[in-house]
Amino acid sequence: MPEHIPDSRPVIRCRGTADFLAALPHVTGFTATDSLFVVGFICSRSGPAVRIDLPANEEPGETIAILDFISGLARDLAAAHHRTIAAAVVITSSESFTADGAPPWHRLARRLERRLRRDGVEVRELCVVAVDGWASLLDPRSPRAARPLSEIAESPVSRGALRHADPPVDLDELGEIPLPAPARAAAVKRALEQHPPFDFPGSERVPPRRSEPGSLPDGYFTWIADAASIARELREDGLLSAETTAHLIRSTEHSDRWLVIALGLLTRPEFPVELAHEMPAGRFAGVPVDHEAETGALGWSVFRILAGVCPEFSEHGRLRAVCDRLIAVIAETPESLRPGVFALSAWLWWLYGSQTVARRHVQAALRIDASHEIALMVQRLTSQQLAPRFRAAVDARPDAEPRRRSLRGAPR
Repeated sequence: MPEHIPDSRPVIRCRGTADFLAALPHVTGFTATDSLFVVGFICSRSGPAVRIDLPANEEPGETIAILDFISGLARDLAAAHHRTIAAAVVITSSESFTADGAPPWHRLARRLERRLRRDGVEVRELCVVAVDGWASLLDPRSPRAARPLSEIAESPVSRGALRHADPPVDLDELGEIPLPAPARAAAVKRALEQHPPFDFPGSERVPPRRSEPGSLPDGYFTWIADAASIARELREDGLLSAETTAHLIRSTEHSDRWLVIALGLLTRPEFPVELAHEMPAGRFAGVPVDHEAETGALGWSVFRILAGVCPEFSEHGRLRAVCDRLIAVIAETPESLRPGVFALSAWLWWLYGSQTVARRHVQAALRIDASHEIALMVQRLTSQQLAPRFRAAVDARPDAEPRRRSLRGAPR
């Protein structure tokens, strides 16, 4: 399946390795040291880019997981496009070149080159960027010494196509929660005081109250539509009002509403309401958060729904604005009420392609409430690696569990 690239995304033409290294942070959307980047190429155009942490050292026992991981990603990408692919490998390191001019991590780079070529992947570039210079390991003309980093900063791409581009943020700062504006935080606090927690059944597993045997829970479609309206607000441009922010915070406290918001963001805000009308009566009331983790048996749960439908999601370009909007919401949320919003944010960053930010946000939720059921579910969900074939960039982990491809009982 082809890469999803917004029409407004500029095409950057790279004439050499320095140009490519200058463009890479704008392809991934961030900078990161002590990382390994692999950029797939379909013909002459770049496809998905994957970043993973460097291992503890270059010994085979430490690097085998990375080699297997990248090899598997290359096979998935080739299978998705039904053709052979090429790859460019970049290692960024906080170390220096050795006294004899060798770049750091060159043994890992060569091992990865051999593995990719063995798998039928053309290695288009293989380079190392260290603190004191860079080197292309495929360039026979490259001197046995570090090339100056100024060649990247002063490349034609840096001085031309990227001259007015916003500088990419460092990975350590991606998803960081800022301090809120005092007036906004106070307004949200007042709105929360006027918006008490929802008392309908959700994560408490209390059977919903029905007016008569066989009837729907009281206000069943009303609360689903109400929760879906939050997804609509999150997908629209502009700052959320203090009242809407409070409504979102209260909604993420309950797993049923949390699920409806997630489905509205994943598909369309109207979809959960349409689905509720099509499915058996009351199916969205009291949905278990993670039945499999609790009992070891498969069953209808928030985890199973998302684990089944997330791998098919392909509209990643629209998620970044929602992620940024949620960061602003988290900043304005009183700490004790943050876990549900953090969990929603973690899930979206994982879906967008960054396991690093997802991990940070779910850990932040669990530091506040170690037993928070939704956050624990999201932690388990985001430990899985989604395929990078639809994304421009993926921040991944080689030890992640393989993605799930199907789900019995998931909404279609």
